Amino acid sequence: MLISAEKTYLSGGNSLAFREPADGNAKELHRSSIPLRYRDGMGGVNLEQVKRDQRRARRDLMRAMIRGLNRLLRLH
Repeated sequence: MLISAEKTYLSGGNSLAFREPADGNAKELHRSSIPLRYRDGMGGVNLEQVKRDQRRARRDLMRAMIRGLNRLLRLH
């Protein structure tokens, strides 16, 4: 595999290396790996939709945890 570019991104203090193969189909493969609901109209990612879904998932997780604790407390 040939490496045409290497970019470093910072994520929470950890650096992540992103390597793109020299093959032009790699961009098409990357684009197809992004679910339609998260794509913006310009070939990128709609970060606002991603953040909304993350907030919803965190909220749902907390609600499920609280329900589980309530059930546990009612049993004792």
